[in-house]
Amino acid sequence: MNSTRRSAMRLALFLACVDVEPNLNGSTYKDHLAALNSQFLSIDIELRKEARRKGRKRIREAPGLEKAAGHLIPTLQPTPPERGRWARKYELSRRKIQHWPPETPPCAVCRMGCGLPKRSWPSREIAERIRLRQNDPLLVGYECPAQPGFWHLGHRKTSNIRDSAIS
Repeated sequence: MNSTRRSAMRLALFLACVDVEPNLNGSTYKDHLAALNSQFLSIDIELRKEARRKGRKRIREAPGLEKAAGHLIPTLQPTPPERGRWARKYELSRRKIQHWPPETPPCAVCRMGCGLPKRSWPSREIAERIRLRQNDPLLVGYECPAQPGFWHLGHRKTSNIRDSAIS
């Protein structure tokens, strides 16, 4: 049980102890808590003191807040988290791999930085043609260490670029 649900249950119990019907608006515990908080603050100060006193007594008598006020707040299903930009791009790249032609299969061993398999080109000439089409000066073609006769495209490590620039 999260802290927002606990706070909402506590306020609902306090309101129910002084015969005020808890107002549950919204679809999340945060919405319920906001509605209950404004409802609790709208009642008289003396009534709030009495509500807290009676509510704490009920929590002590029942073994815990869940037993005392669990019936006042509905249990909500957790919503799935939003997928970020990186996750969407990764999923799109993963789907693109399924549509690669059989002449350029994904390599079983070599991986890109994101963990997806690299595309294998059947000859150096085809890989070079694709490299030039990419318009990326740092992209290089190299032979696959796992599949002789196939070529990959990738970026050199930064230390190699400095070494080749010095030579």
